[in-house]
Parts: sequence; structure tokens; C-alpha cells
Amino acid sequence: MKKNIIFFLHNLNVGGAEKNFINYANYLSNNNINVKIICLSAKGILKKNIDKKVKVIDLNKKRLKNSIFPILKIINSTKPDILFSSLLHISLLLCLFKKMNFIKAKLFIRPSNVLLTNQISTENKPKYLIILLTKFFLRYADLFFCISDNIFKELQLFKIPTNKIIKINNAIVDEDFYKKSKKPLKNTKRLNKTDYILSIGRLTEQKNHMMLLNSFIQIKKKYKKKLFLVLIGEGHLKKYLKNFVKINNIKKDVIFLKNLQNVLNYIKSCKLFVQTSLWEGQPNVLIEALLLNKQVIATNCPGQTKKNLEHFKNCHLLKINSIDNLSKTILYFLNKKKNTFRLNKTINYSINNSSKIILDAIKKN
Repeated sequence: MKKNIIFFLHNLNVGGAEKNFINYANYLSNNNINVKIICLSAKGILKKNIDKKVKVIDLNKKRLKNSIFPILKIINSTKPDILFSSLLHISLLLCLFKKMNFIKAKLFIRPSNVLLTNQISTENKPKYLIILLTKFFLRYADLFFCISDNIFKELQLFKIPTNKIIKINNAIVDEDFYKKSKKPLKNTKRLNKTDYILSIGRLTEQKNHMMLLNSFIQIKKKYKKKLFLVLIGEGHLKKYLKNFVKINNIKKDVIFLKNLQNVLNYIKSCKLFVQTSLWEGQPNVLIEALLLNKQVIATNCPGQTKKNLEHFKNCHLLKINSIDNLSKTILYFLNKKKNTFRLNKTINYSINNSSKIILDAIKKN
């Protein structure tokens, strides 16, 4: 008899958790598992990536609080064997359902970011209530899939038994991974002839684009060749960042691009890949850049540490908000001759490998 699993996502916009869950769902649906994806909103360019065997349920809600009863109704009517969540607030809601005995399904959680740091507001004041709720409710989950050492340590701080934690890498590489990276860039003729620095991620506080933009202002004063900074992503800070770029007279040098179906060709063609996050889980785009043999410069932030990336030789880590150091490092690598790096082949970021780990866990539960 086929097992039934429901994945939970906010939407189908481009994001690491969204990409991974869709990859898991497609793999499982082709391996004798009935798969559903519940979305608060099923809008987003990733929808076309979902296999036809996977049923997408659109709650058409803007906020989780308006989705509580519809989610519970769907769970009780479909009676899934397993619920699978990545985002913290949805995970806590499902844990509450478990505690109250509203649901009988097993609950799998794959935290997408370091948990404690992710609860720090823009004013750096910890949201203690959320942290306390997390510590109390997470114990009701049945299994955790852990994508970084930092997340593993935090789960231990929350007293999660190690026998309930499975380490897993992000599901990134399929048979078309390197083929997609060779496709020509669209609607950006100027990038085909000019070097550019690339950063990909939501335009939010977490990604800390101001560090990169302030650094780029310094670089433009010292680097004599033509150089662009390309930012791919959407978010509530887009207007603010665009205004900052305009005020500082770098509008002609900074290119904002919307979320793209395929970013691998932009990564492959860039001079440097830079990520200045305040915290991460195990960022897809950073791993993609490293796998495509690009020189990467990133912040040494929770979830994105030297230990997590030690098998890569082409990743240079810096302190968060060390703007001068970032500028010097970028200039150094812009002027350096291209290197060839070798990845430790024992590290497996294939979609099939990560998805099989989840399939095995489903069969055991």
C-alpha cells in the first residue's frame, strides 16, 4: 500500500527550501509515494517544476493564522502518513497539532535556517517567546533532517535526541545541472561582454545586501575596468536598495534582476560570487556557485561556517559587516588569475542521494 506524504510551503517562489521540497516531492512521487504539497499561496515560478503526479493544494491565504483550520481539515480528511515541513512557524503549528492529538501522522522537519539566529529581529532583540515555543514544541516532531552542523548543534540545545536527527545535504545536482549552466544569458547583452559580481537571494535583512553595496562603492573607486554588480532576487527591501544605489551614483553599475527559473548560467558566467548573509541554513546558491568552480566570497555567519564548507577550496569567508575587508578581498580576486579547484568527491549534493535518504526514512516510519 502506498504511503501518503504532505509537504508544506508558504509559496512557490524561488528559494532554497522551496527548491529542495519540490525536488523531494518529484522524486518520491516517482517512487511509489502519494505526494501532496500544501501552499498558503501556490503562486510562483517554481510551479512549473512540479511533477504532474504531485498534487498541489492552494489555500490562497496571505497569513498562516488564516490557514490553521483549512490545514487541519485537509490533514484529517486525507489522513496522510507523514507531514513534512521546513519553515519554522508551520513546523510549530504542526507540533501543536501533535501535542493536542489533533493529528496522528508522523511529523518530519527540515529546518531551513539556524533556529536561534533566525529569530533575531532587525533591532537584534531576540524574540524570546518564539524561542521558548520552539524549545517546547519541537520535541513533538518525530524526525529532523539536518542540513548543517550549526542546525545540528541547535537541535541538541533544544534537547532533541540524536536518534531523531538525520544529517542530509541539500538536493541540488540533477543530470541537467551542468547543462543548464552553459545556456546563454537572456535580456542582458551588457553582461556577455563585461565582468560582473553576482549575488543571489531575497532582498531582506537576512541577506545583508548593504554590506555588499557599500563595498561595491569602494571597489568602483579603485577598480579601473568596467564592472557590474548583479543582484538577483525579490523582497521588501528592493525599493530601499534601489534608492541607495541611485543616491550613491552607482545606478548604471548595479543590475537588479527578478527571480529567475535558471540562475546557473548567471553563476557560471560571473567573475565572483558574493554572499553577505547574517545567517543561513545551507544556502543552495552558494553551493551551486562552488560546484560550478566559481570563486566565492561569503560571510562567516551561523549556518555558513568554515566547518560546513571545509571540503571546498574556492570559498573565502569574512566577518559579518567587515566592509573594508570585503572590498580588499573582492579586489584581490578580481585581479587574480583564474584558479582551478577540486571538490572532495565524497560530498554528494545530488537530488537522488538526498531524496533517497528521505524515502528510506519514510519506509521505516
